[in-house]
Amino acid sequence: MNPVLSQSLSFLAWVVYGSFFEWYWHNLWMHHPRSPKEAFRGHTVVHHGLYRGDDTYFVDEEKVEHILLKPYALPAIVLVHLPLILLIEKFLPGTAIGAVLSCFLYFVVYEYMHWNMHVPRKHFVERFRWFQFLRQHHKLHHRYMMKNFCVLVPLADYMLGTMITEASLARQKAEREAALATGSTPKRRK
Repeated sequence: MNPVLSQSLSFLAWVVYGSFFEWYWHNLWMHHPRSPKEAFRGHTVVHHGLYRGDDTYFVDEEKVEHILLKPYALPAIVLVHLPLILLIEKFLPGTAIGAVLSCFLYFVVYEYMHWNMHVPRKHFVERFRWFQFLRQHHKLHHRYMMKNFCVLVPLADYMLGTMITEASLARQKAEREAALATGSTPKRRK
């Protein structure tokens, strides 16, 4: 296979994987008190305590605290994935560079986007509809902490049933109100 194609396909596959890894880590470590407990304390207690899904969600640049992950997070993520990357490289040669690059860029773009979601600066990405969607997606996570775990690529939220939108919340509210008005039982959603 063409090396550029194999590295590109590897990169894309690892972006998809990145969504599920982000969901898994965010849900099971940042929202549950497991070791390392710093992940839970720093995220659920501190980050969600400072930035709720209300007026406190946005912050001025001079008042920023606890938005970015710890400096050791990037090398740790790459190092944790290195054995898997090398194992895949053994069976699918020409994929490791795309995988490492994907891990690195996913993290850097995640941090950049997360910063811009909480610190509006009229930066160029804030103009795009996809960014507005992701910002609202993340803001809803701050209101409903067990939903919308993915900051960057919400594919895992969609696939694993944890994705909510303003429209889905409005639909659920309308269904509840209609059920109350008619005396029927509202449909249960996962």
